Amino acid sequence: MMALLSISGHAIVLYPLTFILLFCFSFTAYAVSVVDDTGNNVILEQPAQRIVTLAPHLTELLFSLEAGERIIATVDYSDYPAAALSIPRIGGAEDISAEVILALQPDLVVAWDKGSPAEVLALLESLDVVVYRASSQAIIGVAKTLLDLAVLTEKTPIATPLVEQFKDDVAKLKNRYQGKAPVSVFYQLWSEPLMTANKQQMINEMITLCGGSNLFSEQLEVVPQTNVESILVLNPDVILAPEQGTPPDWRQRWQAWPEITAVKGQHLYSLNADLINRPTLRSVEGLAQVCQLLDRVRADQVRSDER
Repeated sequence: MMALLSISGHAIVLYPLTFILLFCFSFTAYAVSVVDDTGNNVILEQPAQRIVTLAPHLTELLFSLEAGERIIATVDYSDYPAAALSIPRIGGAEDISAEVILALQPDLVVAWDKGSPAEVLALLESLDVVVYRASSQAIIGVAKTLLDLAVLTEKTPIATPLVEQFKDDVAKLKNRYQGKAPVSVFYQLWSEPLMTANKQQMINEMITLCGGSNLFSEQLEVVPQTNVESILVLNPDVILAPEQGTPPDWRQRWQAWPEITAVKGQHLYSLNADLINRPTLRSVEGLAQVCQLLDRVRADQVRSDER
């Protein structure tokens, strides 16, 4: 009887323990976590299936991971790739509503920390909505954000070769163009008033990696305001401007000041804004374009010196 009780007792003790261990293992096997750009631990009980994105580049990164079909809503201007255009909209980045997002019942909200309303994100978090905040505007930041999103969507096998190729492409461009003759650059972010970018924006990093010098990199304002008189004094070798948001006749406007080296040499070039402003895998295309344009200026300078 005692032996039977011992055997029975042994079974009774082991069964609940085994059940608990199996339950804990099944939970931890599916839980995923990362640390976002603001230092917050982002933890999901299982890979995200219902995602709301609050910035176009975050939408694009999820499509790069083949997880675009999991996005249930996004903001205006999420227009790449073409499939993103069919995703329901919740408004612009500045006028999103916490109530609208809550009604969608997402298991993950992917936010642009500097571009999404802080009070909305705080409210969502207070209501136990999981929020991942991306904030890096550096080219290398693309890799971290992509890898983090890959963990949260269980897409790391897809992300790893993409990140390796991206880093390799950036390194090749850096090695090719750094060390070449410096080229002074004025980046015309906006026309009226005349505005540019300091070193906190990705275009500055691109200019630097290509061996150029952003004339306004050390300004305290992220988007410094300037004027034609200052540009006349600084005398840039080249003027770059984004295609989107710049008047079609912006080059013609600069012709009134032929004493500026960039104008005299007709080194006034447009850039695809999405490639230089959105930190995605396509940023390497924007970097290559900037490098090629600066090299065009150098070649012209060599020909002028030879004459």
